[in-house]
Amino acid sequence: MKKKKKSPPAGAPDWMVTYGDMVTLLLTFFVLLLAMSETKQTQRMVDFMQAVKEAFGYSGGAQFLPTDEILVPKNHDEMSLLILPIHPENMGRTSDEGPKGKRDRVTNIRPDEYYQAGGRFNFKELSAELGESEASRVVDYAKKELVGYNTMIEVRGHCNKRPVEEAGFRDHMDLSIARARAVEKILIGSGVDPQRIWVVGRGATQPIALSNADVNQRQRNDMVELIQIDKTLDEFKP
Repeated sequence: MKKKKKSPPAGAPDWMVTYGDMVTLLLTFFVLLLAMSETKQTQRMVDFMQAVKEAFGYSGGAQFLPTDEILVPKNHDEMSLLILPIHPENMGRTSDEGPKGKRDRVTNIRPDEYYQAGGRFNFKELSAELGESEASRVVDYAKKELVGYNTMIEVRGHCNKRPVEEAGFRDHMDLSIARARAVEKILIGSGVDPQRIWVVGRGATQPIALSNADVNQRQRNDMVELIQIDKTLDEFKP
């Protein structure tokens, strides 16, 4: 006569409880990721930082998490505000600077990345004065795309190969720099930080149109380019 098997104990097996806890934690983790990905507005970022501060019991001090109004450039990554600042002077009380090696600074050997920011702005032949319509284009673009950011801008001047002495310029480089300076002045007047601007003259060395006989073709080289550089102004500040 076969013995009757005993019924399993009531309730879920132990592994299921552990599995359920793990799934709950994963769900909580993904909810946090979703919430952090939506902190695009400054006030929401401040609220999130305050919640983290309260949850982890961070009481503050010299390196407290900022909770006041935060003013940052438009293209600044607000998530970096969660990184606590570290000041070496607060790491110890000794006045000894310590030994320094042969290379005590980090040097970026990666070349800067350049990309065209606002197109080309055309000048009349042998002139360093920007026309009214082109000047308006510069102002509109500066206010829409450049003001409030902190990336560097190269204002690159060009000209065609026609002799420039009759227009009062020493050489082609002189004319191209004068054109770049004219655009620089408009950018600054539109609210762009002058420290962000690099003025560069290329003379007639980088023509778009190679033909110098055709007037319409060679005048395509009478222009200024706005080149945005993948380097921020903060990288040049001490």
